[in-house]
Amino acid sequence: MDVKQKGVTVLFLLVFGMCFQTYGQEVSGTVTDTETGKVLPGVNILVKETDIGVSTDENGEFELSAPSLQDTLVFSFIGYATQKVPINGRNEINVQMEQETYSAEEVVVVGYGTQRKEDLTGSVSSVSGEELTNIPASRVDGVLQGRAAGVRVTQTSGEPGAGSVIRIRGSNSIEGENSPLYVIDGAIVGTNFNLNNLNTNDIESIEILKDATATAIYGTRGSNGVILITTKTGRSVEPGDPQITFNTYSGMQSMMNSVDLLNGPQHAAYANEDARYRGATEPFSDPNNVPNIDWIDQITESAPLSSTEISISGQSADQDINYYVSGNYFNQRGLIRESGIERYNFRTNFDLDLSDKFTTGLRLNAARLNKDNNKVNLSAALYRTALPERAIRNDEGEFTATNPVSASVYRNPEADIQLKSDQNYTTNILASAYLEFTPSENLVIRSTFSPKIRYTKFNRYNPSQLPEHRIINQGGDGRVEVSTSTEILNENTVNYSTSIGNNHDIELLGGFTWETSRAEGVNARAFGFANDALEYNDLSTGSDPTRNVVDSGWGSYQLVSWLGRSNYAYKSKYLLTLVGRVDGSSRFAGSNNEYGFFPSAAVAWRLGQEPFIEDMELFDVLKLRASYGLSGSQAINSFRSLALLDGTSAYFNNTEQSAVQSGRPANKSLKWETSKQLDIGLEASLFSGRLSFEADYYWKKTEDLLLNVQIPRQTGFQSKLQNLGEIKNQGLEFDINTVNVTGNNFEWSSTFTIFGNRNEVLDLGGSEYIDVVSPTSGGPGGRLIVGESVPVFVGVEYLGTWKSQQQIDESGQSAQQVGGPRFKDTDGDGEVTVEDFEVLGSPQPDFSFGFQNSFNYKRWKLDIFLQGTYGNEIYNSLTQSAFFGRPEANKYKSTLDRWTPQNTDSDVPRAGTVATLSSVYSNSKMVEDGSHLRLKNLRLNYSLPVQKWGLSGFKDLSVYFSGSNLLLFSDFQLFDPEVSQYGDSNTAVGFSQGEYPYGRTLTLGIRATL
Repeated sequence: MDVKQKGVTVLFLLVFGMCFQTYGQEVSGTVTDTETGKVLPGVNILVKETDIGVSTDENGEFELSAPSLQDTLVFSFIGYATQKVPINGRNEINVQMEQETYSAEEVVVVGYGTQRKEDLTGSVSSVSGEELTNIPASRVDGVLQGRAAGVRVTQTSGEPGAGSVIRIRGSNSIEGENSPLYVIDGAIVGTNFNLNNLNTNDIESIEILKDATATAIYGTRGSNGVILITTKTGRSVEPGDPQITFNTYSGMQSMMNSVDLLNGPQHAAYANEDARYRGATEPFSDPNNVPNIDWIDQITESAPLSSTEISISGQSADQDINYYVSGNYFNQRGLIRESGIERYNFRTNFDLDLSDKFTTGLRLNAARLNKDNNKVNLSAALYRTALPERAIRNDEGEFTATNPVSASVYRNPEADIQLKSDQNYTTNILASAYLEFTPSENLVIRSTFSPKIRYTKFNRYNPSQLPEHRIINQGGDGRVEVSTSTEILNENTVNYSTSIGNNHDIELLGGFTWETSRAEGVNARAFGFANDALEYNDLSTGSDPTRNVVDSGWGSYQLVSWLGRSNYAYKSKYLLTLVGRVDGSSRFAGSNNEYGFFPSAAVAWRLGQEPFIEDMELFDVLKLRASYGLSGSQAINSFRSLALLDGTSAYFNNTEQSAVQSGRPANKSLKWETSKQLDIGLEASLFSGRLSFEADYYWKKTEDLLLNVQIPRQTGFQSKLQNLGEIKNQGLEFDINTVNVTGNNFEWSSTFTIFGNRNEVLDLGGSEYIDVVSPTSGGPGGRLIVGESVPVFVGVEYLGTWKSQQQIDESGQSAQQVGGPRFKDTDGDGEVTVEDFEVLGSPQPDFSFGFQNSFNYKRWKLDIFLQGTYGNEIYNSLTQSAFFGRPEANKYKSTLDRWTPQNTDSDVPRAGTVATLSSVYSNSKMVEDGSHLRLKNLRLNYSLPVQKWGLSGFKDLSVYFSGSNLLLFSDFQLFDPEVSQYGDSNTAVGFSQGEYPYGRTLTLGIRATL
């Protein structure tokens, strides 16, 4: 048993040993309706600030064991007002509950404060931490998928620790930033914060700010939406009594899907057939007697993952101190062997009342992440480095180095796994300390100091024993990269609220913030190692100084801001919000636009409080709201408005000397990208809260896009960053919540989100289109076109195979072959070229959705979450080689039905009819339906009857099962319809070549609360 396992065992024994304490007081009673006197079955009774609870039976009766007769019981039931009843030493408590129409006390976090849900004039989506609890994931963004309308989350890779691409109400920028701004416990951490540093179970709630009024308070960083993450604070049964929670789970991941490719003999037969057709020598003398390696099975495995954490929370006896402390160890191995992550996480949240006027506190999160990077290029393996007839080792026991068809030297995936070293080590500290002064009940002055520190070390070594190095007698090469960054944020706000008479309520917020950031890094690489003993630990032993690399870099930026917000309510029915922020950024230093002002305004009308609506006796709540405003983006590198000098070399007196040259021109007119957004929303609740929904229509236009534009060469430069172009997004969002069944120990509730975004390029600085990516050798596959979405897939239409020579002659296309691929000659000039390209599809879905169902039966709880998209396409780059290409590459199993003289009706091209991949243009066969439905998460929890078993030391003891990615319904040929060939690219969206796949995850866990 290793040290980690021993530590987990000791923690468990400590928790389990405390469960046999013998305190607990029996309390019973009956719950009835105040007006009718009828008993109420299914009422939830909870001991306040604990997890101890029961439900009334069919006779409205309950019985539970409370830790103390001085506790308070909380009675809650759908359609009735929640009651808090002190026990006050009683053993019998009978309660009458009053019906209510709506609970307006839900509080959500907004920028620089909180508001009641019913007071919001902006569009804000909320996800509770409970929805994310015990879902096996290293990052919180991966479990947000489908849970908030208007928020599209795409996981670009299944590699452990890989991030997701999040787009809130579409993409706004082409070369700038499209990711949302993250704010953790009130501290701005930026758009590129590594969410691996957070423990999902530490999260209390997540709010997503979407419209201009909600995001304008963050000025230049709010145009892409804002994600507010709030972590847990202290809880206790009673002051002075801490609550201890121990939670651990472990499980396995496995491959969900594979790619149907030809096996060894089938592929060898294809290669021979190709050679015969071209009149070349057949590469295999006996296709039935060749190796038959399933390389995907070889390099992947079922992989374990586990998580163990303990948290302690509570208040001091005098309630002046509130604390939450947690520690977490998370380990996830990858589906591709020798990849994975290991994370250690520590958090402490602390609040202290210094006096009646002063409060201070600290939020501290420290994380250490050790990552074994994936060493196998899976896309390349699917392409041609891992043909099924390629043996893993040769007859001498060495790893094979060549493609068995072309004899070209290629990497060996198994050799990469066994021989290469590739790791990242990251230490991250995020803190936020505040001092709050409340001189009067209506006035709060707050100052916050938030440092963020990150240290990363990257190690890589490619040994001389790699087969491709062995063939060319090349020594090993090593690389070490170290980077550090420090960011400091100081925010100062004043909040004042007052009421004037009985009809006017006013809340004012003003503030000043200052932020600075500094980052630096060193990168060194050496080649020609004589042996592999020291690997990257001594780069000086590299013997090839002509290839050695030493590099360093430094960067910084500063941001100052003034912000303000006013909320006004008249008769609690008519609401007005005004927001504004001024930002000044060093990233525009040297330009005429260092400062930007971003205002917004919103109104809301609580229709439900109007007599003509109340008389309908239909709505519990009915609110109409509208907002319009501006938000900006400064998402470019620092000092882009200034001219740049690049390093170069020049000959002086026949000697090469170091020199500098102009790298880019200055642009004093450079300014912020600005998004204008209109939002109209409707919120309603009916049938005593059993049905509630929120609907939003939004229209958003981003102007002054930052684009690198080609400029005349006589200027001495090739391009210049300018503000040109416009993009528009508009869409509809729906959030629907229903309470389907209550009472009789059974509850069923549902949440359904559905949304669709329509993205359109309005202007590209005068250009009709811009090619953004060429994923194959067959011309561009993605373009930005005025009037289309960002991007669209382009190419020629695939028409099947040429069935006869007569068909070829009638087409006017020369040099075609019977059985070869046939493409549409759009302009009819007798040739198929890029001039025949047309729009083939878009990665933008018609709509995306998420559907959650929660079932509670006595001590059982089941949550089922479905997620998916409809109407989007995917560009499958692998198809160019796997369907059309030469036998040097892998082939889809569908090529078994290829055109032959005996199978002339086939639309799969004949072997040998494609001379080179460049002759196969980007085409419609590569564009596939990306619609899918995924059983994203399933959780089953059973709360053990600890009181019945006499384990009164426990407040709760639960066992649970969790599954992720259990089922996937999709017609896409490769592993998964969501992974991305180009990661988080703004424009190369929706392309795939067979990247690191997602896995199906099954876990079992236990959670104990003391």
